[in-house]
This record gives sequence, structure tokens and C-alpha cells, in this order.
Amino acid sequence: MRIQWTQTILAVFLIGVTSSASATISYTDETSFVAGVGAAPIEMESFESISGEDGGTSLAFPTADISCDGGTWCSDFFGVSSLIPTDGNQGVFFATPDSITFTFATPITAFAIDVGDLGTKGPTDFSATLSNGNEINFLSGHNGFSFDQLFIGVIDSVEFTSITFHGSMPDDGIYFDRMQTALAIPVPEPEVYAMLIVGLGFLGVFSRRRKQ
Repeated sequence: MRIQWTQTILAVFLIGVTSSASATISYTDETSFVAGVGAAPIEMESFESISGEDGGTSLAFPTADISCDGGTWCSDFFGVSSLIPTDGNQGVFFATPDSITFTFATPITAFAIDVGDLGTKGPTDFSATLSNGNEINFLSGHNGFSFDQLFIGVIDSVEFTSITFHGSMPDDGIYFDRMQTALAIPVPEPEVYAMLIVGLGFLGVFSRRRKQ
């Protein structure tokens, strides 16, 4: 009975360690994001290969396909624009309450992008959903101003092939540029290392007691 209880406790502990190691980390600072990516190569997309103000409901770029989902603004306010570029001469734009999705041909674990004009209609929550089911709330109650530029990024321990952005404030025109993607391996937080060490020590003690 004691062995069964010990095995159960150890299993629960290891599940907790695994859950802690599986993380979705969001960023609003580019330096921290790049450090999180580590040595993995970062691919950049500046959205320069397509011209035209309105792209219908989908756009195809070398590194990603971009689509607009919703019936409010997608047909009239979605495409490429030279209004707020951060790299090159143009970026991509859409407006809430519609959503915008970036889809990648191969799985990634790291994504970042420059965001412009967010929250100019009033306080907004800006979030995203990954294709692996994880959700990120980048900003809450954000008040922006015209031509404002922000950086957002995410690194996930589980690969994903798309990211969909949502804004809570309706009729908010949002611009994107300088997309960065990578297949990175997130470094576990220090407390995860500590939990792993404790777990291995517990396993060693348990093994010695069973031998005795």
C-alpha cells in the first residue's frame, strides 16, 4: 500500500512538473523575445511582395497566408497599406470586430509582430488564439493613439501553425508589420529546474528504499 501511495504521489508531482514546463509566454519587449528565442534562426516578413489597398479576404506572402474572418470590415478594410510601416514601405491591416489570422506552411513556436494604431477607438483588450488551442492576452484596457506602434510576441512550448488576433473594441483599425517567426525551444523557468531536481531526488530515495 505504501508503495502504491508513493508511486501515485510521484506521478502527480511529475505531471505538475510537465505542466509547468509546457508554457505559453507573451512579450511586449523585443529584447526579451529575442533572448527567449535563443540561437534559433528568426525569419522576417515585411509584407512587401503584394501591392494594392484591398486584398479581399486573404493575402499570400512567402512566409504566411493571411486571412480576415468576419462580416463587418473584411471586404472593405483589409489588405496592405503604406500608412504605418515599420520595415519597408507597407504592412497589413484589418479592423475589429473581425479577426485576422496568420497561417504558416511549417510549424513554429515563436511569433512576433509590430502593431500600429491599436486602441484608438477606446480601451481595448488585444488577444490571440494559437492553432494548438492556447490563448494569449497581450494587452488589457489599452488606450492607443494615431500612429502608435507596439511590439508583441509569443513563444510556446507546443508547435503551432496559425495565430488569430482579436480586439475587444469595435471599429478599431489595426496595422501589422515586420513579422518574425522561429522554431525555438523555450528555456524552462528556474522554478521548473528546481522542481525537476527535487523530483529526481525523490525518485532516487524511493528507489534506494525499495532495494533495502
